[in-house]
Amino acid sequence: MIKRAILIFSLFFLSNRLYCGHFVQAGVFLDKKEAINLQAYLVSREYPANLVFHNSYWKIFIGPYDDQIKAEFAVNKIAAEDNIKANTADYISDEQVNSKKSEVDVSDEMLGNLIDTAFEFLGVPYKWGGMDPKKGIDCSYFVQTIYKSFGMVLPRTSNLQFKVGKKVTRDELVPGDLVFFRKYPRGSRINHVGIYIGNDQFIHAALGAGKVTVSSLNETYFKKRFSGAKRQL
Repeated sequence: MIKRAILIFSLFFLSNRLYCGHFVQAGVFLDKKEAINLQAYLVSREYPANLVFHNSYWKIFIGPYDDQIKAEFAVNKIAAEDNIKANTADYISDEQVNSKKSEVDVSDEMLGNLIDTAFEFLGVPYKWGGMDPKKGIDCSYFVQTIYKSFGMVLPRTSNLQFKVGKKVTRDELVPGDLVFFRKYPRGSRINHVGIYIGNDQFIHAALGAGKVTVSSLNETYFKKRFSGAKRQL
């Protein structure tokens, strides 16, 4: 926990690199907490909001969009529906974002702390929509709580959590990545999430087990329903 402040910075700094495309800038903040709150709100409204620390400011970028017209439409929509002033903006390149990368480091120790915190929930009962560890929690609340303990705000539902972070393939999985599953083998809607812990295993609040437990991605049930993974670290 000694390096928690560094981890908070690292999570946002490394998990939200922006690439080529058209973006909307919806905020510039000196206060990180204010930036986090706006990002969480925008994500809850299903905007692909990314938080970036650049030139001493926390900046929120929405996108990327395929073309300028779509980006401008998003600006107008955000203003009309959410009363948030925004504007189209150039993306921040990897080179710009990584210009301070030497100042931060997501170390094995930090990842270990996150996984250790998740394991503290082993055996906590499962309850759909639950947000009380004594009475029961669901999968997305479990994930949200673990990341929140390290200062990172994730959306409340697994479907929205799937919309944030960097997409990674199964072969690229590292401990701390989020793994997502759909309800039916041939379905498309995300309805379950867990935290990858290595060796094809993940920890999650499972309906079937009725508690927080560890499962394998190779189990037939999860193998057929695996929908992808996202990296927040």
